[in-house]
Amino acid sequence: MKTQLFNFIANINCLFFFLYLLVSIILDLQPFFFQSICKAAMGSMTVKAVNADQLISSDNITISRTTLKSLASQERNITINDVSGIVMVTGFTNILTSTTLNSSHNGVLLVSGNTTLTLPDPSSALGIKYTIKKIDSSINILTISGIIDGESNPQLSEQYSYITIISDGSTWYKIAQNAASSTSSYENQTYISNSLGMTFRLIPAGTFVMGSPTDELGRGSDEAQYTVTLSESFYIQTTEVTQGQWKAVMGSNPSVFTDCGLNCPVEQITWNDAQTFIAALNAMGEGSYTLPTEAQWEYTARAGSNKAFANGDISNTTTDPNLDIMGWYSSNSGSTPHAVAQKQANAWGLFDMHGNIFEWCNDWYGTYPTGSVTDPVGALSGTYRVLRGCYWVNNAQNCRLAKRGYGNPDTNGDSLGVRLVRIN
Repeated sequence: MKTQLFNFIANINCLFFFLYLLVSIILDLQPFFFQSICKAAMGSMTVKAVNADQLISSDNITISRTTLKSLASQERNITINDVSGIVMVTGFTNILTSTTLNSSHNGVLLVSGNTTLTLPDPSSALGIKYTIKKIDSSINILTISGIIDGESNPQLSEQYSYITIISDGSTWYKIAQNAASSTSSYENQTYISNSLGMTFRLIPAGTFVMGSPTDELGRGSDEAQYTVTLSESFYIQTTEVTQGQWKAVMGSNPSVFTDCGLNCPVEQITWNDAQTFIAALNAMGEGSYTLPTEAQWEYTARAGSNKAFANGDISNTTTDPNLDIMGWYSSNSGSTPHAVAQKQANAWGLFDMHGNIFEWCNDWYGTYPTGSVTDPVGALSGTYRVLRGCYWVNNAQNCRLAKRGYGNPDTNGDSLGVRLVRIN
């Protein structure tokens, strides 16, 4: 990720302010203490001082290393509100800076200097995502004030180290992290991301029981249990592919629910469409991708659970309190899909494995094998491809971890989407 500086057109009030600041520095005057409030959307930014008579600007002003931020000679307090895109909090070498994040960002914060970045309460930031990246040398420390995945006040100390976090309304989760720019391979990193904002979680190799026990409420006849060993670790996407990610690769958005927004899952996707998307994504040179096998999907969705849901058993076939916490389905969806990562993640940090939309798997649909199997890839041939996960109109029994679905590879619909595995 490269440091980016923004250039905007200054209005007359902003120009007068910068002239004032320049004169102050030339005359060795102490610049007045200010709090700047950054607000940006679609690449624009607004910076305002606490008092309107100090700085009044239009939506577009010039931001560069020669701005008031990099000329600061004392501690500064900055509040960032409603920002999208890339914002730099920079130029504060050896000056302690306190930056507070309010409301949504869903972009990238590039930070230098000794800085404390204060997170909003996760209860007020449902679905909000921040990528915070340290862009200067290790002589300075970036402290993130807040609790992330149970860690209090984590720090970034190495140049180009970064962290991406998201709120589910109760907790801040890490969905991407990188210790330093010197890492040339993502091998054994817990999370990796690409330039489209797709984030992948490292899933350890392991053995689990696939399918459902005979006494599970709502059980299907094709869920006979057998033991599966996945012999190698792999990366799976933490969310469903979004409409924005699909559009960035394919140039168009096939979804029915476009009003839901670009952070909602892409739908109206056939299995064959998914293969076309994967081929185009692979051609971008940012790794190789595929659909998960059915075994990989259920293993990651369970995240160690042997119950009907990742957070416990099923108590009712129509509506269930455990499912309410983790998935969008008939009882809470309002008959529409929702933006990804708004419900509680499972123990491996994966969102929406229950509900929202169905997800295509790589396998042909067929009868499960018996006994113990290593790295199963499904039936050798068939008519239908496997679908997993259930969608916004299904009831509770159809959103269980063991529930299997299937569809013709040419079938599309407003319930059908995709989640990827990254293989290198």
